[in-house]
Amino acid sequence: MRGRKRPLWPFRRKNSRSLLKDRSGVTAVEFALIAMPFFILSIGILEVGLVQVVNRMVDNAVVSAARMIRTGQAQEGTFTADEFKDEICGFLPAFMCDTNRISVEVVSVDSFAEATETDDLYDDEGEIREDLQFVTGGASEIVVMHVIFKWPMIMSNLELYPEDRGGLRHLTSTMVFRNEPWE
Repeated sequence: MRGRKRPLWPFRRKNSRSLLKDRSGVTAVEFALIAMPFFILSIGILEVGLVQVVNRMVDNAVVSAARMIRTGQAQEGTFTADEFKDEICGFLPAFMCDTNRISVEVVSVDSFAEATETDDLYDDEGEIREDLQFVTGGASEIVVMHVIFKWPMIMSNLELYPEDRGGLRHLTSTMVFRNEPWE
């Protein structure tokens, strides 16, 4: 009894042509090609929006906390940079704020033209300087305040911005104001 030989290729010639014309898996293949860029773009858009919201929240917290310096309340006692960081955290949601992620520099200057850029806050390696000053100034003096808030990024491995350092985005809030004449 001689059996029929099976071809090594499982499809017959007419089936192979119909396989090439078959479109039933096209959607799955197209989705596989597009899914990863789509999800990266979606997460990136959400993250950019979240960073903008957090940046506004930090700006508002700094404006509110700076009132202690501007009105002379900080000058009455031994008000330190750590206490100022706690004051900033008081205006932010508790889940967001960690004083270890906040760097503050407050300096008094002679004129508004002397207000410096935030580049002065970083050393040559791009790290935040350790010797940041906290000088609140006297009555009617001009004060420059820089606050850096380190926010963790989801897509930090892309490092799209120079501010992304070690998975953290450095959100900077700067204020220049003249202290009130409280004396």
